[in-house]
Amino acid sequence: MHKFLLLMSFIPMSLQANFNFYKDLSLKEIDEEEFGQQLTKEIFNNETWPKNFEYNDKNYEVHYQLNEKLITKIKRELRRYGSDFASVVVIDNETGGVLAAVDYTKKNRKFGKSLSFASTNPAASVFKVITAAELLENTDISPETYFSYNGKATTLYKYQLRDRKNRWTRKIPLEKAFAYSNNVVFGKAALKNTDLSSLSKMANKFGFNQSLLQLIDVGDSELMNEQDRYALAELASGFNRKTNISPLHGAVIASVIANNGLLKRPALIKEVRDKNHNRTVWEPKFSVERVLSTETAAGMQHMMELTVKRGTARGAFRSRYMRKLRHLDIGGKTGTITGGFPYGKRDWFISYAKPKDGSNKGISICVMIVNVKKWYIKSTVLTKKIMEHYYDIQNG
Repeated sequence: MHKFLLLMSFIPMSLQANFNFYKDLSLKEIDEEEFGQQLTKEIFNNETWPKNFEYNDKNYEVHYQLNEKLITKIKRELRRYGSDFASVVVIDNETGGVLAAVDYTKKNRKFGKSLSFASTNPAASVFKVITAAELLENTDISPETYFSYNGKATTLYKYQLRDRKNRWTRKIPLEKAFAYSNNVVFGKAALKNTDLSSLSKMANKFGFNQSLLQLIDVGDSELMNEQDRYALAELASGFNRKTNISPLHGAVIASVIANNGLLKRPALIKEVRDKNHNRTVWEPKFSVERVLSTETAAGMQHMMELTVKRGTARGAFRSRYMRKLRHLDIGGKTGTITGGFPYGKRDWFISYAKPKDGSNKGISICVMIVNVKKWYIKSTVLTKKIMEHYYDIQNG
């Protein structure tokens, strides 16, 4: 009794009237790891996003970061074009909140969410973002540095990695090699200027080999880890099927560049409430990590925006199509490769779109389309439509 009176003496009189000793001091903090594992199972064993969850005989209410209006418009586009498989993930660059994570399967005409978080997809040329960041951050290379290459830019044969020059040799700056997704230049640049250890460290900073989401466990992206010389060129250019990422991770990579080199740890959940005691038991932490210097991030933004204006994404973003998006800075990186699970030809586009006036950091989008026999819509075209929908919603 004396202990109770001593405790009450430290509580302001204005609060004592509403203080229930036996109720409030019996509340225990949740075991976040165990709770997260159970909630992860509940989410991915359910076709919808479950809003109520039972854990240790208590009832919890789950609130998501998801933007329902945006998701409705994304579903309309996915149903309209009917790709064999498709995934769209949208992240708010300001907060790290996951605004959309939508899958579509043509065979059964169903929407889902598992593919958006599954690291079963070869990253292809998306990985060139990590290689370019490594070269700009840790070497003397700049976007204007020239490299020579022989043969087709979209292949990567061992003979192309030899440093030989003849009448068929061409020269190209790194910025154009990035914008046009030149495998040979990226393979040669990595062999001459970095190594597997340094490139792997940069990849880890971008989220490889670590859990990306707060509270929810969706597995790690896998990094190709072979030691020979040719394997380094394959890793650096994305010309392999052993570096695997999720569409969520694709959006995170783009958001690092949009956020001037900062990785904001993404969160799918906005809040978890204990319904029995009407209290919040979990909220996302604002977790920020410096991945790149602001100078390197500016160089990456330049190259990603060049990809949209003059590179492999230019078809969808020609000036005559940009009336609704003229107020935005848009950057991105494409990638194509056959393989993965589900099996098919992957068409990647990771991108960001943010206001030119700097009022906020905008959004990052990853669109991954898997075509089995034929393609129905390009990932770049679908991304542009999603950007238009998002900013239409924002503008009321």
